[in-house]
Amino acid sequence: MMRLTVIAALCLALGLALAGCGDGPMGQSEGASAAPADAPTSVGPDYGGDFDLVGTEPFWSGRIREGGLLLDRMEGGAVTLPNPGVRIDGEQGVWDAEQPAAEPGAASHRLVFRLTPQPCSDGMSDRAFSHAAEVWIDGATLKGCAGRVEELEKQGRP
Repeated sequence: MMRLTVIAALCLALGLALAGCGDGPMGQSEGASAAPADAPTSVGPDYGGDFDLVGTEPFWSGRIREGGLLLDRMEGGAVTLPNPGVRIDGEQGVWDAEQPAAEPGAASHRLVFRLTPQPCSDGMSDRAFSHAAEVWIDGATLKGCAGRVEELEKQGRP
């Protein structure tokens, strides 16, 4: 019985000794403190608000609005789909909308807008765009530029 008591006491002493070595509560090293709940976290790119997109060869334009995505391919007609919201992919903002065919034989559409924050020129105007744009529509890829509507309005129309 005494032997069991000695073993239990040794285990308790060893546990207390180990608890005092190196790490404090919750795995924190001594002297380290937990981040306060209101500490800022890393902030990614902001893709809130409205964007206008343009491209040349072939000419096309696009709009990202809260209520929907619009792609006008001038020669290929316009496609409007509900805005599914932006998904952040690294530094890029991606809107991926799909509309199944309403009835057999009718067209279905998948429209993806991908914006990359970098200076961009459409090659036709003097407007400065804040984002490169890539659009994917039903298997075709279009490249161009994009910017926030309020930034583009300050520059005036081409």
